[in-house]
Amino acid sequence: MTALSKKIMRSLPTLTEVVQTQQAPAAPADGALVDEEALTQRVLQRLELTLDEQVRQVVAAVLDEQMKELAPRIRQRVDAAVRKAVTQAVAGELKLPPALR
Repeated sequence: MTALSKKIMRSLPTLTEVVQTQQAPAAPADGALVDEEALTQRVLQRLELTLDEQVRQVVAAVLDEQMKELAPRIRQRVDAAVRKAVTQAVAGELKLPPALR
């Protein structure tokens, strides 16, 4: 497991208390079965908005943390690239004959 996936797993919410649920309604007297697909869809619809927001928050936190770690390296590389470009430009100017400067 990578360090990033470990960080994500640590930041995912976990169930820490028992949730009391209401008693399921008694089976219909006519013996009809519960439509499992319909039940699954209803549960997923209820969870979708909550889970979507929680996943967004977790991803945003992980990305923010990663950017904080990357920022110094990015600055160093941009600084090095700018210095190289300036050095090359100055060197090119110094090589030109005075009449072309």
